[in-house]
Amino acid sequence: MADSEHETHTHPDHTHGPDCGHEAVEHDGHIDYIHDGHRHSPHGDHYDEH
Repeated sequence: MADSEHETHTHPDHTHGPDCGHEAVEHDGHIDYIHDGHRHSPHGDHYDEH
């Protein structure tokens, strides 16, 4: 799947980070955050779905 075709999710009122309240998980050299039962990976102005 090309980079422009990956599934994304936006949270205009929420930024994942160390104190966001979501579980952080190391994944492939970056940090994902568990959100609503799936992982979000910060990527520019959105989160990639994993």
